[in-house]
Amino acid sequence: MTEKQINSHQKPKTQNPKLLILTVDDFGLSPALNAAAALAHKQGLLTCASFMPAGPAAAHAVALARALPGLCLGLHLALAQGKAVLPPRQLPRLVDARGNFPDNPVAAGWRYYFRPSLLPEIRRELAAQIEAALSSGLRLWFLNGHLNLHLHPRILPVVIGLAREYGIPAVRLCQEDWRTTLELAPAHPFPKIAQGLIFQWLSRTARRLLNDAGLVCNDHLFGLTNDGRMTEAHLLGLIPRLKTGVTEIYCHPALYADPELSRWGRGYRRQEELAALLSRELKETLALNGIALSDFRSLPGLTA
Repeated sequence: MTEKQINSHQKPKTQNPKLLILTVDDFGLSPALNAAAALAHKQGLLTCASFMPAGPAAAHAVALARALPGLCLGLHLALAQGKAVLPPRQLPRLVDARGNFPDNPVAAGWRYYFRPSLLPEIRRELAAQIEAALSSGLRLWFLNGHLNLHLHPRILPVVIGLAREYGIPAVRLCQEDWRTTLELAPAHPFPKIAQGLIFQWLSRTARRLLNDAGLVCNDHLFGLTNDGRMTEAHLLGLIPRLKTGVTEIYCHPALYADPELSRWGRGYRRQEELAALLSRELKETLALNGIALSDFRSLPGLTA
């Protein structure tokens, strides 16, 4: 691994380090979110952003990314709650007449599972999303899915094939320790337990497939079962509990909740998440616990 790959992040001093990736998802959805991501990277702890090429503010996100070469970018593949990159005539069974994916991710997931005939259109659209980002001049280091649909049993093989085809070296896994989340945020336990168990199972299968394909991934993750609530208080409780290996924490900060953000993330504590990414106390807590910031281009085992 070269000094350029480390990209000024702290090098781990222990043989078995604890590395932390802090990611903003939905980069490109809203100017308020995009600006928060840029601020959190320049003045705070943010290391990565997951780009949505069909987002309403995608061009704004691209302009910011070009001015932030240290921000590690990945692609936030969308198959629900948003628009497709390709026109509806090229995806006649996948989107509606306006080019929109289904709003309900659970219903969409079942549809994608029981209708494998949709897979050619899914692959065509996901490839178009990757190519849209690359044509903007962005370098992509990882893939994940909006609402984590990239781990869907039908969709994951498509994602792995595209990662290899386009030379994107890493894919997110959602291996969250939901018991730790429940200790810190005990409200609504049953949905958290269900979601945690489902994605643990999906991630175990995905890890084997990713390893076989020569792709790298994070070891642990938080942000799944307490989505939209990665506040300073929550993260201060979480940091001492992080395990050895690479942990990704993803969040959805914003300067304010504009109509587009309010439409999809009701109840998200976006300004509090931004404050957490800018927190001096959080930075000090990371240092006290021997946790080094990293990103997906610097993962162990990655060769660029």
